[in-house]
Amino acid sequence: MPNSGKIGRLSVSVNSFVCSKLGTNEMVIDYRRLPISWVSCKGWARQQLIELSTIFFPASCVACGQDIFKDQSQDNRQTGNDIPLCETCRFEVTDLSPRCGCCGLPRPSDISCSLCRKIAQQLGEEKILWQQIFVLGSYQNRLRESVLAGKRPAGEGLVEALSDLLIEQHPAIRDLKLDAVIPVPMYWRKRWKRGTNSANTMARKIASRLGVPYRCDIKQKILARPQKSVSAKMRPANASAKFSGVGRQLAGKRVLVVDDVATTGATLSAITRCLLEINATVVYAAVLARTDEAIGSEDNR
Repeated sequence: MPNSGKIGRLSVSVNSFVCSKLGTNEMVIDYRRLPISWVSCKGWARQQLIELSTIFFPASCVACGQDIFKDQSQDNRQTGNDIPLCETCRFEVTDLSPRCGCCGLPRPSDISCSLCRKIAQQLGEEKILWQQIFVLGSYQNRLRESVLAGKRPAGEGLVEALSDLLIEQHPAIRDLKLDAVIPVPMYWRKRWKRGTNSANTMARKIASRLGVPYRCDIKQKILARPQKSVSAKMRPANASAKFSGVGRQLAGKRVLVVDDVATTGATLSAITRCLLEINATVVYAAVLARTDEAIGSEDNR
């Protein structure tokens, strides 16, 4: 018989919100699975339920597995944490340094970006096709580890948390008046083999947070060579051959394209071109991580 916790008239199966820590067999509590009735209570009752839940079922950081509130005051414990990341991991995966809103590369906030035109030329375009890009941080250290972990089914919760953090760090995303959020697609055979597509997990989470439709109007039509196996010079052509738009439902719409990593920008550029060809009005991009080198990284796409 499963263990259960009872508070007043609430009866909850503990097994329903126990999960394994990422990369281990250790069992921890995923606080996001706690009953919605626990957080819908008001005032004093809600505070008591949150206090009891953090005592008996301490929430664990989805990145490191530590107590999510280990660096926070008791007041913060009582108000809860909407994103299951501890303060240390939040700091390590977030880059608050100024970045160009167009190419996403680091630059001083008071200096015009000199790399945008160069990147566009290397992508075979007159200018960067997407209107604006939102970046959580640099593709290195803890964020790189988290992105790689998110490429496995066990890492989907981590990808969702990072997606929430991306929106928190870039509240301007909420002001874009988006009509749809779409992921960079993955070829069906690769998706079946891997068991997940982190871009898809991102898109669903971000669409849910923003209250806009999640759509899959771009398909990967062929299983081309992975971007990481192609030279930086050949990546734009390799990416362009992969994708095609489906239907015309996004005509006249404002679209956000999401992916876990951007390196050369070839994949995002190819997706953006497909969307513009099916008459999307404007395309924005959002990624968890951006390599700090404009061209030439061989880590991803």
